[in-house]
Parts: sequence; C-alpha cells; structure tokens
Amino acid sequence: MPTPFEIAAAMNSAAVDTVYGEAFQCFAMAAAGDVDGPRQADPARDSFTVTGGFLAPSHSVLPHARGSVQDDNAHKVAISVPRVSFDNRLMVWPLRPGDRVVRLKTGETFEVAKALPDGVLRTMFSLTARKRT
Repeated sequence: MPTPFEIAAAMNSAAVDTVYGEAFQCFAMAAAGDVDGPRQADPARDSFTVTGGFLAPSHSVLPHARGSVQDDNAHKVAISVPRVSFDNRLMVWPLRPGDRVVRLKTGETFEVAKALPDGVLRTMFSLTARKRT
C-alpha cells in the first residue's frame, strides 16, 4: 500500500504533466566503434514518446576572464539551461547522458547532459544546446 507521501507525489506529478506537459520523443544513442566518431542510434533500446514538463530558466553568470582586472570589468551574461522533467513511471527505459530528446512541439533536438532524480517519482534531465540532426 502506498504511503500518503507517495500518493501526494503521484498527484503532484500528474498535475505537472496536466498543466505543463507536452510530448517528447526519446532516442537511445550509443558510442560508435570509433572514439572520435559521432554517436549512433542504440538498437537495443527502442524510441518512445513520453509527456513531460519543459523549462529553460535563465540565470546570469560572470564570463571567464584571464585576470583580476578582467574579472572586475566583466559584465554578467544571461544564459539559459534547458531542462525536461519526466515521471519515472511513464518512461520505457531510463535516459542516460548522450541520449537524444526531441521536443515535438517545436521540433528541437537536445542531448541529455545529466539526470537529477528527485528521489520520489520524477527525474529532471539537464539538456545540452540544440543538436543538428
């Protein structure tokens, strides 16, 4: 029997997908035989479509500079890190770094950089910049 915490987490996850959810297609990628070659599709894991929440929050950082004078004069730069959150129960297989995620709403293709599980029900995936297909 699920605990009240697990029930609340499932309700929260369903609410996130209902309000912010959109369709994503996930593709498994594997390293090719050549170390310097591009990654190839992994035939052992089939692609699947899943509903998730997309966010690309902006935050400001100081750019890297060479010395203290440049650091003092450097201006903050606003950057955006795209992320997607999936309910673990809806995923056919867990995404790994290097796998591709296609946002079907816009057709943008991203690569998974790292997984940030919440320890309960959802996993937030940091995505890299758009990839050419």
